[in-house]
Amino acid sequence: MIHHARGAFLFGLLLVAVVIGKTLLGIPDSNTEAPIYLVVYIILTVTSSFIALMIAVQAWLYTRIGDSYNNIILAGIFLAIGLFDLFHLLTFPGMPASFFTTPEMSRDFWFIARVTELGMLLLLILQRRQPIQLQNFKGASILVTIFYIVSVVSLIFVLQAVLPEQVETRYYIRIGLFLLAVGHIGVVLWLKFGRKELKLTTFENSFILPIAIYYMFFYLVLLSGAPGHITYIGAHLMKMGALVYLFILLYIQFGEKPYREIEQLSETYERFLNTVGEGIFGVDLQGRLTFINDAASKMLGFRRDELVGRLIHPIIHHTKKNGRPHYMEDSPIYLSLETAEYSFVAEDQFWRKDGKSFPIEYFVQPVVERGATQGVLVTFKDITEPLKLRALEREHQAVQVEIGLAAKVQQDLFDAMERTALPLDMGVVSKAFKELNGDFYTVIPHGEEIVFGVADVSGKGIPAAIQMTMMQFAMELRESPAAVLSKINSFSHTYMEASRFITMFKGSYNQQTRVLCYGSAGHEPGILYNYKTKTYRELMPTGPLLGILEDATFQEKRLELEEGDILVLFTDGLTERKKNKSDDGEHLRRALEEADFSQSAAELAKVILNRVNALEPLPVEDDQTLFILKV
Repeated sequence: MIHHARGAFLFGLLLVAVVIGKTLLGIPDSNTEAPIYLVVYIILTVTSSFIALMIAVQAWLYTRIGDSYNNIILAGIFLAIGLFDLFHLLTFPGMPASFFTTPEMSRDFWFIARVTELGMLLLLILQRRQPIQLQNFKGASILVTIFYIVSVVSLIFVLQAVLPEQVETRYYIRIGLFLLAVGHIGVVLWLKFGRKELKLTTFENSFILPIAIYYMFFYLVLLSGAPGHITYIGAHLMKMGALVYLFILLYIQFGEKPYREIEQLSETYERFLNTVGEGIFGVDLQGRLTFINDAASKMLGFRRDELVGRLIHPIIHHTKKNGRPHYMEDSPIYLSLETAEYSFVAEDQFWRKDGKSFPIEYFVQPVVERGATQGVLVTFKDITEPLKLRALEREHQAVQVEIGLAAKVQQDLFDAMERTALPLDMGVVSKAFKELNGDFYTVIPHGEEIVFGVADVSGKGIPAAIQMTMMQFAMELRESPAAVLSKINSFSHTYMEASRFITMFKGSYNQQTRVLCYGSAGHEPGILYNYKTKTYRELMPTGPLLGILEDATFQEKRLELEEGDILVLFTDGLTERKKNKSDDGEHLRRALEEADFSQSAAELAKVILNRVNALEPLPVEDDQTLFILKV
């Protein structure tokens, strides 16, 4: 706005300087009675009137309910200005209508047009910034403008008939021009120094102030010369500059700017659609693709220009999952065009440019305007990964069923052991870290002899559960610990994976002789507590891990126990944690030292296990089994 006002001001100063210079140098005006002067004057006046009428039409077309009154004011006033200037030209001396009128009437039309221009500026400045609410306000404003024009024209004809012939109105018009110049100077000063109180918008300032400056210099130039002089041509150029400026400004603001805003909004929406991970495309009533976002183009493998405007169904949706043709009439996308109903398809397939299909789920939304369907919007996404995940979930569920069965087998074995009536004070606690227990224990009475064992199977899971049944079967055989360990080793080496192994402590205790015979295949050292001496002894392994070496040999050891002695067997879940720097069993020995050995073996096993876990700050990360035999 500041640049526009400055340009108008400089242009006006230049024109005033030319006029003043012409006067000071004594350069005479051209012959205003020459035909060329009349031709130039007609061209300028017709052009100005045409521009004024175009401003009126433009302002009228751009006015909407909810806009301010500016456009309506411009439309009405410039309609009047354009018509008054045409009436002035038609009654100008030398024009056909001048034979039926007087020169004073031509001047009156011209002067009324100029007064109307000043009134326009005052109305634009003083009007309240309220939106148009009435539906028929545009029509009413035109009626008011026509009434104003007809009234003014009628008044001029009446005055010409009433006023004496010797009265010349041009002197009064000269005074009026001076007052108009003063009025426009006042408007410029008001806008320059009092606009904060006016609270004009930036757009209003951008055309009110420059227009006021144009007309201010227009009247100053007119006052510098006599009516009819060539100076008036310069003044008309100034007025035409004001009209052209206002026309261009209105076109940019209300004609070009909204389209640029729409383009920017469209680009914003397009960028927004392209940021969405789902594929989105639109289909018109004929089944042709109207738009598609980048995600959809990428998934389908087509460029946008390869799809827009073409029937989309034969390109990406032509064949069903079973290999049969997918007819357009059966597609939910095109059914939605007919029914205007939403639809969701949980599983279907689209076809890529390379001829490969991929699974999708999609949502079809009809686009309805004024009660009529204009097309549909399709949103889809590739569900290849979700389908794989569903398949994995189904496999997981199947595995969980198998794990449940294996866990049932394990529990049946443990329940059978718990139901066995034992002649000795024995106790076992076994806690699985997950659903299946990788630890194994069993107690089998054979007359005066008690056979027992504790084992830890690597790998856990279903294979461990199967191997437990094999170990239970081997333990049922009435053979020495070394023989049992050899058979389990041979079986494990033959049928287990190379990475799997078993640690096992297998023992037998004779109640009459109190002799303990045992063999240990790489298992955690058992602890034997001597009741009399209050000392502990570790029962070290007598052979390697089971399942590693095909021809492994295992030794047996025999110990004679005394009354009150306690045998403690355990798996590494009690002593090991993944973050421990060592697994020396310090917490287990401390728990044993603090234990009350007067308790039963079953109670003692529970107390010691809980005490070990309480002393260990790190969480349990393995199966835990604790076996206690009291002599």
